[in-house]
Amino acid sequence: MNVFLKVLWRATGPVTFLVMTGCASTSTFTPYPGQIKPLMTSLANRTPVDLSQCLLSECKSNDLILYNMERGRYAQVVGNSDASLADFSTSMAKMSDNDQKALISASDVGAQVAATLVNDNAIPYEGEGYERVLLHHYQALNYLKKKNLEGAGVEVRRANAEQNESLQRFEKEIDRAREEATEKNVRGSVSGVDGQYAQMDEVAGKVKNSFQNAYTFYVSGFIYELLQQPNDAYIDYKKALEIYPGNRYLQRDVLRLAAGLQMDDELQELKKRFPAAVKKNFSTAAGSGSGELLVVFEDGFVPQKHEIKIPIPISRSGLISIAFPIYKEKWSAPVPLRILDNNTVIGSTEPICDVRALAVKALKEKAPVIATRQIIRAVAKGVTTAEAKKQLGDFGELASSLWNLVSESADLRSWLTLPANAQILRTTLPFGSYKLALQHPMASGVTYADVEIPVSGKTVVQVVRTGGQLYVSVTPFP
Repeated sequence: MNVFLKVLWRATGPVTFLVMTGCASTSTFTPYPGQIKPLMTSLANRTPVDLSQCLLSECKSNDLILYNMERGRYAQVVGNSDASLADFSTSMAKMSDNDQKALISASDVGAQVAATLVNDNAIPYEGEGYERVLLHHYQALNYLKKKNLEGAGVEVRRANAEQNESLQRFEKEIDRAREEATEKNVRGSVSGVDGQYAQMDEVAGKVKNSFQNAYTFYVSGFIYELLQQPNDAYIDYKKALEIYPGNRYLQRDVLRLAAGLQMDDELQELKKRFPAAVKKNFSTAAGSGSGELLVVFEDGFVPQKHEIKIPIPISRSGLISIAFPIYKEKWSAPVPLRILDNNTVIGSTEPICDVRALAVKALKEKAPVIATRQIIRAVAKGVTTAEAKKQLGDFGELASSLWNLVSESADLRSWLTLPANAQILRTTLPFGSYKLALQHPMASGVTYADVEIPVSGKTVVQVVRTGGQLYVSVTPFP
């Protein structure tokens, strides 16, 4: 029995130590989606949650980046901008601290060891590239609601910088995975997984990469317009247009600013490229006695990851089961929000970003990194099983195999309170007070928004659908 305990310690002792010392993630053994389900249910049913008591230990854990993003997003949707600002700031500070580390800390080493012995959930969550971009994006919206244009401007600049930095960070991660695969003589793919991941191609193919999105560039451009910086606004609207050229409101904004900034050559090219936008009066600038309305609609929830297990042969150990995360989301077109005034349709929103596609693309992009870690872990577990069998025979092999089965689980962590997609509507209206009706086929009934359109001003109406609920906030800028 003493020998058995020694073998068992080799397999589980380091992990037990890491859990006891706080090095392991809070999701190491508990699937992450189940931990966030109460928040999502609350949003979908409009039942209150006490944010002062919500996820307290999780928001201080090694996964604090993710839990604070979830709690911050929840607070933002229900209208608690101060709590959202604080939680997002906590996540940002931790990200910055991690990014600025010159050397790998002891906790990082411990997490990597735990990941090798247990599963990827033991690695503290750093945030996917698209999530890091949207974190600054949503912080900018928090500042916008508080009419702090300077703060909003800072955050959109950070969001735009993050779109480039996330790509560079990802490329380094891929290079490290290749180096590790070469060093340990492993092949960075697993038979059976490629076919499963190919099922995600339809959704992932909706975006070129997961690091840039037109929604963030559009919000950035709008904030630059509020800051009276039309050149910067034009640049970011153009970036958004390159990513999502089919949005007619975006087409009109680019045409409008190209005309206003006297970008004559570019304007002619844009008119040829988007003739329909030219025919439809593209000027949305507020004229005398009118103002602008921008409706930002965020629909549903981003999909959750699921787990698949694949058996792979390991020399001297037989088959070892390894777990991979996968999205099972099927493509469906975004459903627009209709806006009416006194039964007269003002317009419908149009998609500008599919967050579902960003999430699926991010997982597809990281497949080689995940596969490399999985193979290395499978080999390590295989060695442990072989050693257990050598010292304890069939009993030792069974005990080690059971541990491998129990400890192996896919990393299902991601920012789950994000929307499935984002849409916009932008138009001009005569100044005055409106009671706008907001209609969506998946919402319960009609929701009304009291909106004030100031002369030559801009009014932002933010609408979030969670299940049958529509959450609305209105912010006028005279």
